[in-house]
Amino acid sequence: MKSPAFATFPPFVAPKLLYSKKRVSKKWAPAMLAFAASIIACIFPATLVAEDWYRWRGPDLNGISSETDWKAEWPSGKLPIAWTIDVGTGFSSVVVQDNRVYTLGHVDDHAVVYCVDASDGHVIWKHAYPASLDARDFEGGPTTTPTIDGDRLYVLSRAGALFCFDNQSGEVRWQKQIADVAEVRLPGWGFAAAPLVVGDKLVLTLGESGAVVNKHNGDLIWSSPDRECGYASPVPIHETHTVVFPSGRSFTGVDLETGQPQWSLRWLTSFGCNAADPIIHDGKMFLCSGYNRGAALFQLTDDEPELIWKNKNMLNQLHGSLLYDGHLYGIDGDMEAGARLTCLSWETGEVVWSEDELKPGGLSLADGKLIVLTEVGELVLAPATPNGFHEISRAKVLDGKCWTVPVLSSGRVFCRSIQGQVACVDLRD
Repeated sequence: MKSPAFATFPPFVAPKLLYSKKRVSKKWAPAMLAFAASIIACIFPATLVAEDWYRWRGPDLNGISSETDWKAEWPSGKLPIAWTIDVGTGFSSVVVQDNRVYTLGHVDDHAVVYCVDASDGHVIWKHAYPASLDARDFEGGPTTTPTIDGDRLYVLSRAGALFCFDNQSGEVRWQKQIADVAEVRLPGWGFAAAPLVVGDKLVLTLGESGAVVNKHNGDLIWSSPDRECGYASPVPIHETHTVVFPSGRSFTGVDLETGQPQWSLRWLTSFGCNAADPIIHDGKMFLCSGYNRGAALFQLTDDEPELIWKNKNMLNQLHGSLLYDGHLYGIDGDMEAGARLTCLSWETGEVVWSEDELKPGGLSLADGKLIVLTEVGELVLAPATPNGFHEISRAKVLDGKCWTVPVLSSGRVFCRSIQGQVACVDLRD
């Protein structure tokens, strides 16, 4: 199932009959559309529950899958691991489209882009480019996640090389050293944010408040001043032209068409490390960072956002939290010291519960359930509820240290270790 950046109705949802003025009046067209949709749901049920995870944080940029047709329980010791593959050192998560999985790893002085068959794990194509491991204070390797847009795959390297691939063949359609083109410096740990496709624009976390290139050829449309960028990915504010960009010192709302800042919130952390994506919901914006910064909720206005609450009850060092049913679920604290899974109230920021023993490394959510990959490679499932952490299932899936978000797509969960092992866990009913 393809998942373009802005989905349109597939042809079978709009039969010719519904648009024929001779056959159906406008009065009955909505009813006919509903009837057609119900028939399609009966004939093609799988297409309505499977979901391509074609970009970082998923189709809705919130870390939550809409899939329901998967099993959250399995017999003890019998977790169905369909396949594993080694892709090299790194922190890149996976994206999935049309039964293909894409990710990055570091092997033999090169960063490698992989396209893998989701059914059996065999490599369909790969592309290597020279890159240092750059293990500064961590294991090194790629930290960005690819982005799929139709038949294209976009990859931003830690050193600022921007690639556009044909995602079927692996052919390079174009490439740019975008840091040089935009005349911006690399952040201390290299670029880590995933590219964001909005229409014909490819939106990038570069410089003080972002940059935009033409997605068809990589030509620069606009860029921001040469200051150190953050590590979070750009997040759009829906129904506006504004995109929120992180820097090492702030979060800024920028007009996507002109590149002009609309507002900027000073947001300082130790080491200038803002890595967790903002959450935009219901006219409000949640910001959170580790390194002794904490979290805050703002009301979005026509001018600068207005503070609702702030505290240090959640410190997202690497991964953004998840908002579900009025509560935030996130990895709180220093990953090296052993972070905890915490639930906060969205409205007040108060701690609802905290699970100190789990040691989560990555977190996603689907069908009302938390999907946790622990630091030691265990896959753990539990209801996403303010009533506490109540484990449903747990099984070991990977060896080594795991700090990458698990991804659910088409009933399969893809997990990855820093050392480069990717495991496909088949949870289809």
